[in-house]
Amino acid sequence: MYFPVFIDLSQKKVLVVGGGAIASRRVGTLSGFAGHITVQALEISEEIRSLAAHFPIVLRREAFSPEALLGMDLVLAATNDPELNCRIAKLSREQGIPVNVCSKKEECDFFFPSVIQRGDLVIGINASGKNHSLVKKTRQELEEFLEK
Repeated sequence: MYFPVFIDLSQKKVLVVGGGAIASRRVGTLSGFAGHITVQALEISEEIRSLAAHFPIVLRREAFSPEALLGMDLVLAATNDPELNCRIAKLSREQGIPVNVCSKKEECDFFFPSVIQRGDLVIGINASGKNHSLVKKTRQELEEFLEK
């Protein structure tokens, strides 16, 4: 079991490695919370590029290199390459940076929750990385409840 923690990311530097669908969802969620997001990938989705026009997001269209970790407070490895994601996790841990790996829950220092935000209310939903359908169902039920 993982303990839920809410942290202030407004002054933290967050690196998201990857520019596809999973990275897009993560950046979309983080954009309302993090003050400094860097997305590094050879290809970056239109959704992320659009978010970068409205939020403090730096886009680096280049392959991952260990130097990208310098000065980062949090890392999300969200590429479509599981071996690269594990390499990013190993390098992040060596530098004492908490990391989330989209392709292998065993490599995660933390899980990225499903987030519902209504004004000052923030709800994070997680099932220890084991049951994504339960998380989705719970989110839908909570959103319906909050609309009442």
